[in-house]
Amino acid sequence: MDNADAQAPGGLHAPGMATTGTGGARAPWLATFPAPLAFAGCLGAGILVQRLLPLPVYDGPWVPMLQTAGGLLATAGLLLSLASLGLFARGRTTILPSGAASRLVVNGPYRVSRNPMYVSLVAAYVGLAIYLRTPWALPLLALPVLQLQRVMIPFEEARMQALFGQAYLDYRARVRRWL
Repeated sequence: MDNADAQAPGGLHAPGMATTGTGGARAPWLATFPAPLAFAGCLGAGILVQRLLPLPVYDGPWVPMLQTAGGLLATAGLLLSLASLGLFARGRTTILPSGAASRLVVNGPYRVSRNPMYVSLVAAYVGLAIYLRTPWALPLLALPVLQLQRVMIPFEEARMQALFGQAYLDYRARVRRWL
C-alpha cells in the first residue's frame, strides 16, 4: 500500500479507482467491481424483466429434466468456484483483482483455464437461468461477460505479467483464457 492509500480514511481511494498493490498504479473501477455482484445483478434483472415482460417458456414434459440439468450446471459452477478459491487459499495469495498476488496458481482447474472462477460464474448463471426458467437472463449474461473480457481480465493479465514476468507469459502461452 502506498502512503496516499495508507492515509485515506477507511482505505478509500480516489473515486472510480483502486490501488493495484504495486505502489501507485490504479485500476479502472470496472476492474475492481466484484464479478459475482455483476452476475447476480444481471440474473436478478433477468428475473425481474421476466416477471414484468414475460417471454414464453417451454411448459411440456421436459421441464423437470431441463430444471435438473440447470441445477446440475449451477452446482458444477459452484464446485468449480470453491475448488479454485481453495487453491488460492492454499497458496496464500489474493483473489482480489486489485490485490498483489504472491504466487502464480497454475495447478488444478488452472491447467485448463486461466480464469476458472469466471468460467464457474458463467456456468452457475446459465444453470440458474435454466432452472428458474428465466429466458430474459440469458441475453443479459453478455453484460458481465463483457466486463470480464474487456476490462477485468486484461487488467489482471497485465498485473500478472508485471508481477511474474516470463513465468506468466509461458503459462499464458500454454493455457487458454476461458476453455
